Amino acid sequence: MDNKDKEKLEKFLNANNLMTLATANPKPWVATVYYAFDKGFNLYFVSSPNSKHSHDIEKNKNVAIAIYDSHTKNSESKTGLQLQGVASRIKGWDMTTKMLKIWHKSAPGMEDIVNIKNMKAKVISSRVYKITPTIIKFFNQDLYGEEGYRVFKL
Repeated sequence: MDNKDKEKLEKFLNANNLMTLATANPKPWVATVYYAFDKGFNLYFVSSPNSKHSHDIEKNKNVAIAIYDSHTKNSESKTGLQLQGVASRIKGWDMTTKMLKIWHKSAPGMEDIVNIKNMKAKVISSRVYKITPTIIKFFNQDLYGEEGYRVFKL
């Protein structure tokens, strides 16, 4: 992935904040979650360990993601992302604190509820999860022309 691809992908990820997360155990399931990302294009989301998708991840860490702008008209240039990756729950309070700061910047408004204090006090059961991408398919018709996408294996 060259610098131009990275810049466009970062811009796209910054312009959106929801992703569709697909899990399987053994049957498929999807959930919509707010995400944040880091420079390595790892994705982070917050969810209850009791949710269906979190249970699925405990049994099968392979996941798929779709991120797109649902307001894009059919006649407009398309941008979007499909991703395969490996999911895991973040362990340790220091790393959870660090990831929550990133997540709150991307999905603000829940800082008073979704925080380390409430997690430690068991006021909330939510935890931070990380998705490490193995394949990213980035759709960007403005950047890639008629073909419309590039596939990056990480």
